[in-house]
Amino acid sequence: MNSPRPRVAINPSNRWLPAAAAVGVLVVVIAIGAFGGGDDGAATISPNGGSEGLTVPASTLPGVVIDTSPGSVVKTNLTRTLLLGLAGDDVARLQTRLAELGFAPGVADGAFGDQTQQAIWAFEKLVLKTPRAKATGKVTNNMWQLIQDPIVIHPRRADAAIDPPKTHMEIYLPEQVAIVFTANKATLIMHIASGTDQEWCETLLKDTDEKGNPVFPSIESAECGVSKTPGGVFKFTRRVVGERMGPLGGMWNPVYFNKGIAVHGAINIPLEPASHGCIRIHKRISETFQNYVNIGDRVFVWGQDGKEPEAYTKEESLPIFNRRDPNATTTTSTTTTVAVATTIPATTTTLAKPVATTTTAAIATTTAAPPTP
Repeated sequence: MNSPRPRVAINPSNRWLPAAAAVGVLVVVIAIGAFGGGDDGAATISPNGGSEGLTVPASTLPGVVIDTSPGSVVKTNLTRTLLLGLAGDDVARLQTRLAELGFAPGVADGAFGDQTQQAIWAFEKLVLKTPRAKATGKVTNNMWQLIQDPIVIHPRRADAAIDPPKTHMEIYLPEQVAIVFTANKATLIMHIASGTDQEWCETLLKDTDEKGNPVFPSIESAECGVSKTPGGVFKFTRRVVGERMGPLGGMWNPVYFNKGIAVHGAINIPLEPASHGCIRIHKRISETFQNYVNIGDRVFVWGQDGKEPEAYTKEESLPIFNRRDPNATTTTSTTTTVAVATTIPATTTTLAKPVATTTTAAIATTTAAPPTP
């Protein structure tokens, strides 16, 4: 954690402009997490580690800066605790303020829905340092006072993006929070759900072969894998607009950054990791997420083990690829051939008194019974 610094200049923004106080200013600095090497310079990864020889940059910015000097902001008070299911002008003010900070509570319609709840979860985990399992999604008056303070959320990798519009993404798996930064400003802060690190075995419906070529009809394959979201440094490589039905289920508006691992919309985004390895975000956020990022933008992932993104080897950054389920039962189909037996009685001829005879061919058919399932 960095030591408290002198007051950081905050860009003017409507009524949240800090007062230009000439007296001492109290600045609360909350470190988002481990920021790499010491103050003397970048921490170089050992030759056996690192992603393509990358180094962990020195810490140059604090994580979250909150200006709590008296009189900085004209604040309002809550007369009730805001939580899921409530509605009113106070909820609309909360949604407006969260959006100003870069969180994604949804439309400021005054209805406290699940998207607003997830925005509060992200605020609790990122700013208040609440352990993810203890986030409440509720806003008390004390929390509302803090939310109204001028807050600046800095990237852990400042100036990570070189080309305009200088956008990059940081994913913090321990906190289950992800942030898109544009020119070092947090433009989209989201609660996420990543891989559980648990092993799974399922029957998948695959529409591509092992080389990625489309196949029709789809193929059922019993496979096992590990729901791992690897740490490391990546880039966004491709995107799909709309719903994409993958072997493990539906994804909305996925943007891929590590093989088959993508940031995508989902319906179930609980407080704890829940995916097979992808980064789940709220479905409604996914409808505009692709407007915030670009193909080629860098993606930094801080893993569950606490290592810096640059500290992971190339092998460690790879997903754990699926394998065939050794316990899967094999079902085979059989074809039964039905033989048709035909019996033709002998023809009788009388020479002394010719008579017209009729020969009838009687066909006896025997059908085999179907196999027992």
